[in-house]
Amino acid sequence: MRRVLNHALKHMVMTQELPGTTLPPDAPAPKGWGVWMRNKFLAGLALALPLIITFWILYSIYDLLHGWSKPVLAQIVNLVNELSEQPLLDINDPKLESLTNFIGFLFSLLIILGLGFMATNVIGVHVVTAIDKLLLRVPLVAVIYRPLKQVIDAFRGLGGTKQNFKRVVFIDYPVPGMRMLGFATGQFCDVLSGKAMTCVLLPTAPSPMTGFLLVVDSEKVCDAPISIEDAMKMIISGGLVVPVGAVPLNQKPVAPPLPESLPIPEPEFELPAGLPRAEDFDAGDTEILAESLNIKSSKRWLRGLPWKKR
Repeated sequence: MRRVLNHALKHMVMTQELPGTTLPPDAPAPKGWGVWMRNKFLAGLALALPLIITFWILYSIYDLLHGWSKPVLAQIVNLVNELSEQPLLDINDPKLESLTNFIGFLFSLLIILGLGFMATNVIGVHVVTAIDKLLLRVPLVAVIYRPLKQVIDAFRGLGGTKQNFKRVVFIDYPVPGMRMLGFATGQFCDVLSGKAMTCVLLPTAPSPMTGFLLVVDSEKVCDAPISIEDAMKMIISGGLVVPVGAVPLNQKPVAPPLPESLPIPEPEFELPAGLPRAEDFDAGDTEILAESLNIKSSKRWLRGLPWKKR
């Protein structure tokens, strides 16, 4: 019924014209080869852009690793030529260039794996600690090295058991009633108030690499039923990609109210149980009528009443 009334109201509003005014005609949909090419180009760009960005990042990593190893390979080639006393290898040879690029990439990976093995070894841990202490004592180097190492150590635990972005939370910001999505990164106890405080990182959309940090009372932080991966997708896409799931019952969209201009149908009036019906008066049933009037059915004068069916 409500659906029919809404449709009728919409039809009345669309067809009603004010005196002296006319309704504008519906704008025709744009057509032509230009619109067709634009739509196809946007569809192709949406398909190719993620692939282009992915390969660009991978190529940048490869170029960075190869840049580290190229001087080392050049020194190795020069050393081989000096030992053989004749130019056996030429690093600028086109036939050897592709091979040296691949060897340089593998050489860089082996160096990184070797550093990782040294950092997790018992002896290597002491060596890394000594190097850290040495670098932190250099005035200019310490200003750059210390924050970079702390940030990298924090992000290193994102894929393992140590979660630095512990959970996704909602906070009332900038005013109560408006929620902002953030990541709880740490907790501490306020010495003055004795309350538990939570550090909440609020990334900006669509670039989550920037944002600001808020220190919020832990009681005012609301956990969001969203995973960290889904939250990052929602921030990067600007809300276009939302977590997949059913809408809670208390958050489902409410149906619009009925318009005031249309009459609301009144509920039908129902007689209370036990009262005589119209059919009883037409039939002239003395037992039912006497019971409803609290009169003994032995009184035969009820049969002479005018409502008795003749």
